[in-house]
Amino acid sequence: MFFDILKRDLKRKKTMNVIILLFVILSVMFISSSVMNLTSMTGSLDSFFDKAGVSDYTVFERSGGTVKAADAVKNAEGVTDFKQEECIFLSGHKFVGRAKEKDSQNANTSMVCCLSHQIQRYFDGSDNEITEVADGEVYVRQSLLDNSNAKVGDKVELTVADVTRTFTVKDTLKDAVLGSRMMGNARFLISENEYKAFEKAEPLEPYLFYLSFIDTNDIPALEKALNNCDAIAFSLDRSTLQFTYILEMVIAGILLVVSIALIIIAVVILRFTISFTLSEEYRQIGIMKAIGIPDGKIRSLYLVKYLAISVLGAIIGLTLSFPFGSKLLKMVSQNIVMENGNSLLLGIICAAAVVCIIVLFCYLSTRKVKKFTPVDAVRSGTTGERYKKKGVIKLGKKPVRPVFFMAVNDILSSPKRFLIMLFTFFVGISMLMVGLNISSTMTSSKMLNWINMAQCDAALVESGSIEKYMVADGREKLNQKISEIESDLSEKGWKADCFVEVISTVIVTKGDTELKTNGVEGINMTPDEYMYLEGTAPQNKNEIAMSYIVADKLGAQIGDTVTVKTPDGETECMITAVYQTMMSLGNNIRMYPGQTYSFQNLVGLNDLQIRFNDDPSTGEIEKRIEAIKEMYPDDKVMNAGDYVDYCVGGVGGMMDGVTGLLLPVIILIDILVAVLMEKSFLTKERGEIAMLKAIGFKNRSIILWQILRIAIVMIAAVLFSVALADPIGKLTTGGIFQMMGAKNIIFDMDILKTFVIYPAIVLATTVFSVFLTALSVRKVNSNEINSVE
Repeated sequence: MFFDILKRDLKRKKTMNVIILLFVILSVMFISSSVMNLTSMTGSLDSFFDKAGVSDYTVFERSGGTVKAADAVKNAEGVTDFKQEECIFLSGHKFVGRAKEKDSQNANTSMVCCLSHQIQRYFDGSDNEITEVADGEVYVRQSLLDNSNAKVGDKVELTVADVTRTFTVKDTLKDAVLGSRMMGNARFLISENEYKAFEKAEPLEPYLFYLSFIDTNDIPALEKALNNCDAIAFSLDRSTLQFTYILEMVIAGILLVVSIALIIIAVVILRFTISFTLSEEYRQIGIMKAIGIPDGKIRSLYLVKYLAISVLGAIIGLTLSFPFGSKLLKMVSQNIVMENGNSLLLGIICAAAVVCIIVLFCYLSTRKVKKFTPVDAVRSGTTGERYKKKGVIKLGKKPVRPVFFMAVNDILSSPKRFLIMLFTFFVGISMLMVGLNISSTMTSSKMLNWINMAQCDAALVESGSIEKYMVADGREKLNQKISEIESDLSEKGWKADCFVEVISTVIVTKGDTELKTNGVEGINMTPDEYMYLEGTAPQNKNEIAMSYIVADKLGAQIGDTVTVKTPDGETECMITAVYQTMMSLGNNIRMYPGQTYSFQNLVGLNDLQIRFNDDPSTGEIEKRIEAIKEMYPDDKVMNAGDYVDYCVGGVGGMMDGVTGLLLPVIILIDILVAVLMEKSFLTKERGEIAMLKAIGFKNRSIILWQILRIAIVMIAAVLFSVALADPIGKLTTGGIFQMMGAKNIIFDMDILKTFVIYPAIVLATTVFSVFLTALSVRKVNSNEINSVE
């Protein structure tokens, strides 16, 4: 008998059961793929570093230092192994023979290496170890190809001083140390013969760099010994090096949040469906109780039904999670050698967890069966009487159409019926807005404040190596380059300021705490052009500003005096301001112009920035950028927003891909929820619809009444999402940005895209699905009025 009842129920409520099944499928598919990918990536990083042979500590230094890392580690306790690899920085590189050749990236932080010098293992795009590189061929990481609009098989010209060689891109390179998007240095892996050709370049010394691997059981002692080295560009322990892959893990984390939201929505929808089913089957439940069937047996009927649906959905969802997860993994695993691990077991655990959650919630939701009595069956669960008004507002003589009045009155008089829709629409649209806000922020000029750079209108990535400025007269050469650019722009009739930042290594001491960090100095600009969290900009050479991360490490605050040590000597400086920056994971201080020691000891140089003085419009700026590109055909020129995306490794493009994936999913969820609710409304309100027809309402008016209710709820959800977009964004992604060095997040929202276009797409598709569902009111006859309250 129970199976006959279950069979009839499944046939009678096909739409509702199918929608619940789809939600289970989506929930399992998303959470299984997200957990498997996130676990796979986290575990794969350790495995990748082990396969590549990455040591406990990595040091990257240029040649010419007075104290070299190889000598410094001899005095460090705990060092068990030291390996070093020679690299040659490029004067420039350029992908050639493509339709959009001018879009090629001419970054000045790329280098060439060969296998004969290697201290780590490299892997190709298929995760195979690279054991041989043919002459004329090169391996390079995927993100560099993406930024250069290039692909495998393209030609690339590599130049070191007076030597230029042309190569064919054989395959992509997976490089554990320099392969993440946060790493600005890109490696070109070439053959030994080609490398020897570059070694004949004149001059060669300024282009030589050394990458060292150090194994140690006492990292603090090692870092203290390395503080004496004056040519280290950066040094990281293994865990920090792994953290540079955080951007690759952001997508998997976002999808995990989406998965959790889907499960919550599925559970809420399940609760509504069960409550609706119970209210619709008062008579049947009452009769079963009257003939002696116990509560447990009645509840088991629903438990079996939803267990069957959830198990079927879990199987389908788990099956789909593998191809779906593989597709997502390709977006984030271009730079990592992935491990399969126990993906199947994790997927099964996730699917089983979803099934258990749904069945448990079903069990809790059927507790009201205990309260039903056979008498309730006679009256279908009602007493036939009510003692309060159903309406909250009155129509009266208000200039409002009856259909709109009925829609608003229904929502206000029975808000619980519409809260599920409001919650679902709000969650979906909020997730979409978070993705859109991250994408727009990562390509916004306001992001320059987050990386502690001054605002500008354009940026110029100069072709050729930055090492040409890392000489004794480098300051004069850089000032001359800045003057040339300002003069060229002036000839075009554009008054503009050109400026740049140089980076050196400094040692900051407060009390017994000593910290090696980066010192940043602005050339042709003043410190008050930057944004600070607290305090005021440095006014002289005895004042500095400090990132809050460095301040926390030193236990320092505004007003404290610290000692800043450079190769030129020591200076007592007062901290006047604290700021945030995502550059170098927040590890730097800002010095007053002229405080930096000789440019010969620089470890880095940011790109040239241009700011026009006549406050041109966005359109005018783009026209000027196109003209500047023609003035400097060998350089890469871009607007401030594109430059931000360039600096953070193309995260904006990654988030666009995530948003493109979220949009159809959210539309599908909203359609499913809207159709489910509309179906339930039509079933429950059949008598009311018949009465409206009996008093003269046309089908189109009744359909409009049904559509308006859901449209109003969706508009309310959009308004709530807009109001809470900033706090929700900070709650969901603030931790990630804070780990990268940004303490105070202010999203730069694309108003048109975030608040108009995307919500309009979701609203239009959802309302259209409700319209198609509501067409069934045409089948209701006025003779069915006997079922009205």
